Amino acid sequence: MKKPESRISVVLFFLLFCLLLPAESAAPSTVERKVIIGFNKKPGFAERNLLRSHKGRMRHAFRIIHAFAANLPEQEISRLRADPRIKYVVEDAVVSAVEPELSEAEYGSSWGVQHIGCDLVHDQGITGQGVKIAVIDTGIDYTHPQLSANYRGGYDFVFTDNDPYDDSWNSHGTHVAGIIAASADGSGVVGGAPDASLYAVKVLDGSGSGYLSWIIAGIEWAVDNGMDIANISIAGPNSPVLQDACKAAYDAGLLLIAAGGNTRSGDVLYPAAYDSVIAVSGSYQSDLPAWFSPMDTEVELMAPGVEILSTTAGGEYALLSGTSQAAPHVTAVAALLMSAGQVDVNGDGLANNQDIRLRLQQTAVDLGDEGRDEVYGFGLVDAVAAILDDGDVDGLDLLFFARQLQGGMNSISVEDFAASFGR
Repeated sequence: MKKPESRISVVLFFLLFCLLLPAESAAPSTVERKVIIGFNKKPGFAERNLLRSHKGRMRHAFRIIHAFAANLPEQEISRLRADPRIKYVVEDAVVSAVEPELSEAEYGSSWGVQHIGCDLVHDQGITGQGVKIAVIDTGIDYTHPQLSANYRGGYDFVFTDNDPYDDSWNSHGTHVAGIIAASADGSGVVGGAPDASLYAVKVLDGSGSGYLSWIIAGIEWAVDNGMDIANISIAGPNSPVLQDACKAAYDAGLLLIAAGGNTRSGDVLYPAAYDSVIAVSGSYQSDLPAWFSPMDTEVELMAPGVEILSTTAGGEYALLSGTSQAAPHVTAVAALLMSAGQVDVNGDGLANNQDIRLRLQQTAVDLGDEGRDEVYGFGLVDAVAAILDDGDVDGLDLLFFARQLQGGMNSISVEDFAASFGR
């Protein structure tokens, strides 16, 4: 019979032997990558089985495009790409908010809203009522006194719940929301469309970053929930999956308006650079392009973007500058147009997002080279010309004369306004 000491020695020897085994004898580790897999046709059971056969794990099945967001072993990526059913396998890249430049001011505080004539349109009772706007961003502080009345709901794709509260360090989404639709309640600031309905689609976390799949899911949510406009102040990579999602949403009737990016005379960033999206650059009060603005053929419209006062978390306000602040001005004018009653601008028998976009282009104040240019695009967005002009008067002149008329009276009817031009 062995002594207890001998048994203990055997056990210790065995454990030591295991610890000293060479690393090559251990099972190789599997590195997973977050990817988005696009298919050549609408995926079904066969495509799900294909993903499983490559040891992939589904995270989201998109409906607006033929794609899955999944986790996939790194060594399986090239193998899956070789399958004829696959359109692409791309990285689920990290995207971020178009971060504003920090600065050290009711209408008087909202110079941008007043500068493009939104206040004159409000005087005619056109305030964006009934228009549904998705703010695809960091969320919204829906408790803010100037946002709570217009907040209608949303979704949080970061934490996958129904509470899209803005937890970002600079209140990015909340600031954007205030420029669009802060209530005209006589205090603080006023939005360009102060009675529009706001929906928070949270796709960026507190640091202002998120995954490409969250952005696409947010765009998809906007389509599924009948949004009229989506404001996207986000910069991401040029990815076929993002391009497909934007085109599908635009084709479905969603008007997409995005910040061009604070690239300082550089290229317009994505998704703003896609044909299906209105790319917005920023300007000073003098209408000169702001220092941060892009300079690119993809610029479509210019809007106020320097030292814009708007809402922030906790019922506060802040001055921020950037194309993130310019884009919501265009969104607000688009909402005013929609609430005024859409018209068939292109003569195709329909009144939809394409007509709104064309009207914004046609009535913009042409400030650069004649026609569209890479600095101003079609020009500075003009609410007065877009909504009250019949096309006979230049937008800049129209806004100038409207200001003169407004200076001499408290209000002016549409009939009197038109009569001032002999109509």
